[in-house]
Amino acid sequence: MNNHKRNANLPSILVRSKALLVTMSLLLIMANIYALASTRNLAKTATDQQSQATWFLFQLTKEFSELNAIAPFATESSARREQVLLKYDLTWSRFDILLNNKETDRYLSLPGSRGFFLSLFNSFKELEPELDLIEQPQYADKLADELSYIYMSMIDYVNLNFRLESPIYLGYVEHAQVLYRIQIGLLMLLCLCASLTGYIIHKEAQYHRELSLTDSLTKVRSRLALFNDLEYLIESKQAFTLFLLDLNGFKQINDNFGHQAGDRALTQVAERISMLGMDCYRVGGDEFALISLHNEDIDVQWAIIESCFYEPLDVGMQQYESLSTSIGVAQFPKDAKQSNQLISIADGKMYRMKFSQNEQGLVG
Repeated sequence: MNNHKRNANLPSILVRSKALLVTMSLLLIMANIYALASTRNLAKTATDQQSQATWFLFQLTKEFSELNAIAPFATESSARREQVLLKYDLTWSRFDILLNNKETDRYLSLPGSRGFFLSLFNSFKELEPELDLIEQPQYADKLADELSYIYMSMIDYVNLNFRLESPIYLGYVEHAQVLYRIQIGLLMLLCLCASLTGYIIHKEAQYHRELSLTDSLTKVRSRLALFNDLEYLIESKQAFTLFLLDLNGFKQINDNFGHQAGDRALTQVAERISMLGMDCYRVGGDEFALISLHNEDIDVQWAIIESCFYEPLDVGMQQYESLSTSIGVAQFPKDAKQSNQLISIADGKMYRMKFSQNEQGLVG
């Protein structure tokens, strides 16, 4: 019963979780807009203030920065993956221009500079086969990490070897570092949103599965849960006894007092038999099932079940009605080794008992 109370709180938990997810998504979108706007502003400033050679280097940094920023989101949609592929091609072309344009010679004339950028470009090109797998989260994350490592290696090298005394250029460097920190923040937000989404999906699946395995009226286990548990016990070769119960006199309660009275009666019956230490299920309108794993004598368990019907049931309006039950029994593995056969055997015995009671006038 405690599980049912906890499950009743799940819808509110899911609502709060979804609200948090929406909030985090909005923050992520705002951060993306900020990063893109900052990148564009940085590109515009570089165009206006720096030489053509500096512009080529900055363009490489810009394209690489944007590629690095969107790579972690490649699994979101096919449009996002196309954007990653486009940025990869643009970064490739920027590398090629930097290495082969005459106006960049003064940058690459420093000892080891050309070799460094060639090595960096080769490492970048080696990532191309991984682009075909970016729709898979593990490969997308790996690609994002490798791109980030190459990108930061380039940024560190440029900062160390291509320093200019111009405060404007130093401002570009500082701004690039801020953009990188923003990208790290975006990645953290994305991870948080992904974790929250996974949590919500898990809780929703868990909640809906519990609903499908629980009878909405009596809150005991459902017919589907009965078949699941029977299959589990049979597969684990766990000996058990199956009891099928059909209520005698239930139709008269519905006819004389209405369906609400019938629902009250069913709920009380379920409460009583669920306290017997057996797994309890509602398998039909007025049919219940019990699974016993105890080694007690069947007659003893039978008597315990019948004792649940000694006291009259409160059907409302200060009216009390008595019910009895017809019981069918099947044992695993003694009677059968398949769930359908066990149910068929117990069902047959239950209806033979009911027919016998009808003949004797014991069932109303």
